[in-house]
Amino acid sequence: MAKRVEAAKQADTATLVAGAAGPPHPKIGAALGEHTGNVAGIGNPIDRGHREPQDSAAKAADESRGVIDEGRGEINSEGLHFAGLPVNLNNVHVSSLKMNNVQEESVRDQKKLRRRLQILEIARGIIASKGLRSLKVRDVADAVGCSVGSVYNEFDDFDGVILTVNRETVQALTARLGAVPAEDPVRQLYGLAETYLDFFTENANLLRSLFEHRMEDDRPYPDDILQMVMDAFALMHPPLVRVLPDADDVKIALLSRTLFSAVHGIISLGLEERMVAVPPQMLRQQVTQFLDAHLLGLGILPAR
Repeated sequence: MAKRVEAAKQADTATLVAGAAGPPHPKIGAALGEHTGNVAGIGNPIDRGHREPQDSAAKAADESRGVIDEGRGEINSEGLHFAGLPVNLNNVHVSSLKMNNVQEESVRDQKKLRRRLQILEIARGIIASKGLRSLKVRDVADAVGCSVGSVYNEFDDFDGVILTVNRETVQALTARLGAVPAEDPVRQLYGLAETYLDFFTENANLLRSLFEHRMEDDRPYPDDILQMVMDAFALMHPPLVRVLPDADDVKIALLSRTLFSAVHGIISLGLEERMVAVPPQMLRQQVTQFLDAHLLGLGILPAR
């Protein structure tokens, strides 16, 4: 009997609990359903509210992994590690080494250029003061403070030193001759002769070196220097064309070379100290008299 009473009490208690957890009051349920969409969104809002956090978390994790993978890093229990960082540091190190190599090469190039210029300066000075025959490779090397081998390394051979000096000489000569005014062709011819005399007087040994130098082992003279000399001769060509408009090109070319050679010979012999040197002013008169006679014979100047 006692057992049946206790069982009846437990049954009543279960019924009360089940009633408390049963369907909500109709009014309360309607109100909850009306406002739930505003909280969780339209369409089965309660279920969506249960799914989205998981989906969002997964999506965020995927995006995070993408960012980490893109940056070549990884996350573990010890924190964030950049796997690509050593590579970048290595690239910086390699770039630094390349920059250092470039700087060292630049320093070497500058040192080499200075030595080359010193060799040319010493060689030019010896030729200008003492003549080409006094130029010795050992003297140049000693004056520069380098070995004979270094001189050869810079210019291949000693001919290279002399040829470089000669190139500079003929370039300077051509520049001076090219600056002679060309308005009047007759005056230009006299001006070219006078300018050549002035240049020769100032640079006698350098200009002689241009014509005296012979290549070792009878090698041919470089074509570029020969062309430069011919270009200097050719500066007499334009004024001769103007004063002799009926002459053909071959005659003008030969005439310009003859005039240049004759003026050169008069000046070269007149300045030769081993023979009877002609004073500069008298030498200038001789050059002028030669041009007078030659242009008169060509009918360029009227008979006096």
